[in-house]
Amino acid sequence: MRQRRPLPQPDEGGEVDPAEVRRRAKQQEQEMAPYVVGAVLFIALGVAGLVTWWHPNISFHRAPVSKLDMEKEEVLAHLRNHTILHVGGVHYSGLTLLSELLVQHPQLAGMRHQEGADKRKTHWVSDVGNDGVFLQTVIPNWGTDHKHFALWKSVSKMAKRILPASVEEHFPWMKLRSGIGRFALNPEHHLDDSTWLIRSSAQVHLFSEWALFWDLSKKVLLEKSPSNVVLSPFLHRLWSLDLNTQSPGRFIFQQRHPLAVAIATRRRLGPLVDDLSMKDLMENWLAAEERRAKDMQSYFEYYGFAKDVFRIVQFEDLIRDPEKVVSEIFAWLGLSLPAEAIQAIKVKVRSDVNVKHFKQYCNFLVHGGHQAVEEHHRLVKELRDRVKAVSAYDLAKVPQLCREVLVNQQTDLNYTERQQIETATWVCQGCRPWSCMQRVGPQVQTRRRSKGVVHTGQLSATFCGRRRSWGCRGCHPSQLCARQN
Repeated sequence: MRQRRPLPQPDEGGEVDPAEVRRRAKQQEQEMAPYVVGAVLFIALGVAGLVTWWHPNISFHRAPVSKLDMEKEEVLAHLRNHTILHVGGVHYSGLTLLSELLVQHPQLAGMRHQEGADKRKTHWVSDVGNDGVFLQTVIPNWGTDHKHFALWKSVSKMAKRILPASVEEHFPWMKLRSGIGRFALNPEHHLDDSTWLIRSSAQVHLFSEWALFWDLSKKVLLEKSPSNVVLSPFLHRLWSLDLNTQSPGRFIFQQRHPLAVAIATRRRLGPLVDDLSMKDLMENWLAAEERRAKDMQSYFEYYGFAKDVFRIVQFEDLIRDPEKVVSEIFAWLGLSLPAEAIQAIKVKVRSDVNVKHFKQYCNFLVHGGHQAVEEHHRLVKELRDRVKAVSAYDLAKVPQLCREVLVNQQTDLNYTERQQIETATWVCQGCRPWSCMQRVGPQVQTRRRSKGVVHTGQLSATFCGRRRSWGCRGCHPSQLCARQN
């Protein structure tokens, strides 16, 4: 039996020799080292054995497989027998919801970890929101993954503070045009049917990468990425290479009200877009939709594909009647809507998704004073026609939306609060907010004053009455006031 080592004894002066103490401590460490190393190795081998037993199909000594090993003829055979459905639209347009509804069909495969595949890839799919653009290496993502984004944003903000504003026009790099909320503003962020990437090797490589996450036994293979809104001609042309049949590519573009998209982007991304105004985010939405509309005209309609290849879905229609929208898409794809999918669709959809975003913007109009109204007036004046040209949305109808959100959906408001909201949401178009007719009380006040101002309690509204110099188009709450010369 091992005897306990005696403690160092003090010398004649009653003090312990420090050198002796250090020597003994070092000797103890050397004696314990083999036991510590043995314990660590035992734990490591135990964990490795347990993981190997739990996941016998994973080769831990190898890197995760990034694509299936497929030859060109095998890829072409899949392209002939499958339909590849690409879902696109600006970020936060509800693409994830639409994709989740579509994959309820038993013959439609979304991108997810497949059974029997390397489970080290599982988190890759969920971390990127099942977006196909992050699960491949052929198509650029234009900074939407926000890698190194914070650094470039800091440099850009610092340059703007130091240099005059006019310098930004000569140095475009000072204005970030990559990432969510910005990528569509860069004209170079677009791939059409003439890009150098359209070649056979890219076709095989891209399909092999995405096939790793598809169930190839199903008829329709779904891929969802917001950047598809500026990629459709490229993808459609790429899938048609070396095929004797029509391209298997199909496209669904989902639109959402630009105000709701802008507010959702600011709420979700926070500091990443704190340098962008509502107008900047809406211009990114417009740039993407205008590029999509131009591609429809210059490629799909020009070559006669028309609506056999693409469909445009309104997010508001989807949440209002999801069964109708989804059944129309399935019929377009040649699929029937099974009964079990109908119930799943009804459970997943909430009809009030846009309400919280409109409520935030409308509260800004109500409580933001003249500055908020002026800002909205500029948005309507500068962007209204462009928005209407590529969608069914009308920025001039925002006051009507605000009355529906702030008044009709809140039953706990008293009379004064309701009238205050009615007053603030009567916004002007064509004349300045200080010259706009506003609603005060239960009726529109029509008193004549020298400066056209009506006072009712604490509320003050500038009168734009039915005189020759001023007028209101129909004087309906959904229409806005305009100056008549």
